[in-house]
Amino acid sequence: MVFNSRLLKLIFIFFLIFSVRKSMAQESGQIWFEYKPAYSFSKGYKLGMRASLRTNLEDPRWRTFEVRFMPEKKLNLHFDILASLQFLETLQYKGLTTSEIRFSAGGRYHFLPGKRIKSGVMARIEFRNIYKKEAMEWTYATRPRLQFFASMPLNEKSMSPDHVWYITSFVEFFYQNEDDVQERYANRYWIRLGLGYKINKKIQLELLYNRQDSKNTITDGYEDLSKENILVFSFKHKLH
Repeated sequence: MVFNSRLLKLIFIFFLIFSVRKSMAQESGQIWFEYKPAYSFSKGYKLGMRASLRTNLEDPRWRTFEVRFMPEKKLNLHFDILASLQFLETLQYKGLTTSEIRFSAGGRYHFLPGKRIKSGVMARIEFRNIYKKEAMEWTYATRPRLQFFASMPLNEKSMSPDHVWYITSFVEFFYQNEDDVQERYANRYWIRLGLGYKINKKIQLELLYNRQDSKNTITDGYEDLSKENILVFSFKHKLH
């Protein structure tokens, strides 16, 4: 079924109002801005990048800046191998700032390549190296992550044409072992749903609602999960 443009606009407006309302509700909220350029090479190689600013919407303030480089290689229609290098600077609390260098490696499996609904699973393991500036000490930890993802175009049969509206979603789980990092938002899982618009072969815009469950592992008594409503604005840019 192909949606007409009027219905797509109504869906978009409803989703925007719903997301903002959820993010401003009584539970804590955050807002993220992401710029995601990518460069494709021959023989299935690709370099994905991301620059992001993330902050919460209430006191005490939390803020993180991130730059990521993610090379990947497509092995065949089903399998990709991935790696990444990330640099993060985070204000955990006033007087508590951390810098992080994060390496990861993993793979992605596509369930039904070439179909209208694209879906799959991605597994990664992260090696986190965190420097606490005020204490002048390093912390090291590993963190496996597992993500199930899916996306579907709405007004076209595929993502190939220009001016395509699409929905995108994923569920991601973070496994934390006994060497849990001391940080404000120690993630346990994300649930994300979003609406995207492909303007042309180079530019895509996305508005996403992200539900995050996490722990505050800095303060005492962090046994209970906290729940954050996150509004994500994402700009995807294909450089080649």
